[in-house]
Amino acid sequence: MKRYFLFAFFAIVGIFTIITVGFSRLPTVAEQSQRFIFASPFDLSQVSALSQYRSCIGHDYRGPMVATGKFEASPRSLKHYVKVKPEFRGTVDAVPVFAPFDGQVSLVHDDFGAPGDQQIWLTPHTDTPEIPRQWQFIFFHIKLDPALGKGSTVAAGQKIGTANLRRGPDNATDNFDIAMKFTRPLHRPAIDSVFHHMTNEVLKEYEEFNIRPADLIISEEYRDRHACPFLPMGQGGQDPNTIYFPPEAGSNEYIFLQNFYK
Repeated sequence: MKRYFLFAFFAIVGIFTIITVGFSRLPTVAEQSQRFIFASPFDLSQVSALSQYRSCIGHDYRGPMVATGKFEASPRSLKHYVKVKPEFRGTVDAVPVFAPFDGQVSLVHDDFGAPGDQQIWLTPHTDTPEIPRQWQFIFFHIKLDPALGKGSTVAAGQKIGTANLRRGPDNATDNFDIAMKFTRPLHRPAIDSVFHHMTNEVLKEYEEFNIRPADLIISEEYRDRHACPFLPMGQGGQDPNTIYFPPEAGSNEYIFLQNFYK
């Protein structure tokens, strides 16, 4: 009997290991090309500019790349910073953010322990929710609607909170950030640009403001040739383990919306 149970135990462990390893492979071409963002995550009329992918803005933010699983060579930001118009600087309730798809809240993290300054991960609904391979849309520096929490269901276009712009030395910053990751077993989440996953209908909204995905991407080759300057470790921000860029480093790596000048 004991031998039977041992055999059953090791068989279950073996099957689980095979399944886990199978799900841990790199994202397929089909997964990489999925378009599941059906609503803009913010109101474009409140935004003045968007930072480019691989910019020298903020701090080093890298991870395995979706296509290769490898890290890029030098510090750079694989986020997009959303710069709001001047009248919204320093506000906490004036700039709403929206669920970009039907899905659920998969993670709520209080950045540096501040409940009103949260990192929110959203996962789109899929036909196979049991498969542990998921895209994750991430908001940074968000005041989440108190009615929502981890596991809450959200709908595309639903207001889920507001940007916390009461940050920085003078409690009056003008930006928050967004990112896109792909999670799979046994691996650190891989990173991609949010704009690679917007539907054509959403991209048309951005084109009305003269914003096109290609304009928002700095190539890996260019960034490797023009490395971001960075401050000595422990300087420039709250996290002593993060590499920060000088404030002026990425000043020319924003793409301004056309309507900002109207």
